[in-house]
Amino acid sequence: MHFSGNRSTRHPARQSGVTLIGLMIGVAVGILVLAATLSLYLMIAKGSRENIRQARLNQELRAALEVMQQDIRRAGYWDFADTNGDGDANGDGAFTWQDLGISADGSGTFDTDRDGQTDARDLHPLNNPFQRQYGRVNNDLCINTDADTGACVAAVCTETHASGHCLSLVQTGDCVTYSYDLDQDARIGIRACDRNKSVSDCPRPDGPPFDAVGHEPYAWSRTSTDRDLEMEMFGFRLRQGGIDMRTGRANNQDAGFGCNSGRWEAITSADIRITQLDFRLTTLIRNANPAKSRVAGCASGDLCQHIRRLDIRISGYIAGDPRTAQSVSALVAVRNDRYLVTP
Repeated sequence: MHFSGNRSTRHPARQSGVTLIGLMIGVAVGILVLAATLSLYLMIAKGSRENIRQARLNQELRAALEVMQQDIRRAGYWDFADTNGDGDANGDGAFTWQDLGISADGSGTFDTDRDGQTDARDLHPLNNPFQRQYGRVNNDLCINTDADTGACVAAVCTETHASGHCLSLVQTGDCVTYSYDLDQDARIGIRACDRNKSVSDCPRPDGPPFDAVGHEPYAWSRTSTDRDLEMEMFGFRLRQGGIDMRTGRANNQDAGFGCNSGRWEAITSADIRITQLDFRLTTLIRNANPAKSRVAGCASGDLCQHIRRLDIRISGYIAGDPRTAQSVSALVAVRNDRYLVTP
């Protein structure tokens, strides 16, 4: 039997796939996405590192600023009425001028006004030994102190009374020195000997400016070479890209007190570069004579009050990366005013 007609023709099923061009395009897009993601990650990581470096620098600068603030505001502190028995040499329960003598009559051993006698006048605020200069040793708050002469940087009068008397003084520099009664014994320097010891058991140094002959109110010490004498003489300065703090005498023969003498130690890290340390000391001069106006100016013989504040500014950056440069500043109100009689 013969059949005729159309017969269906079978074709194999077509298979779909990825062409080489499509594959290359997909790979290229993937690479671009990956590159963008990696770039974003690196940018975030870099920003994070920079933020960490900036934060560390800021912390370092503020830590140095805090150390200076806390210490400088004590400048001129003098404890001559210690009620807890510290320094009570005669055992009467109070720290008075009698405790400061080494002889029976208490003469000539604590002579802040340099009249040859130890008496109540030596405990007057006018004669605060932590705000006075003895020879070439200047214990007062001083900017850019010269250790050879005790001189401070020249002050500029910024406000004048109608009478011509100055009402405000300004001094600027990159170093400050000062002293205060750290151990609360009324003397300048850490007393190295027991307060009950006599002068023969605990001799004072012989050389200037700490000689007993000059009746200067420095602490007794074990020997003339004892460094403890200057442990109440402090300072901060800018040196070689860092901030230094004064910690004592440079050696046994060092008898100076200033920005160019003594032993100093860095308080900033070695990888921090300090580019600026500015001190600006402003002194407001007020008349303490009750019969006159506070802003009347100080005429000859008037008792004057010196109210002082110190502006501090620090700038620096992390070594090798000047882009991290920052500045911090603070205002320090010195707690202990200075009193002077106008000559």
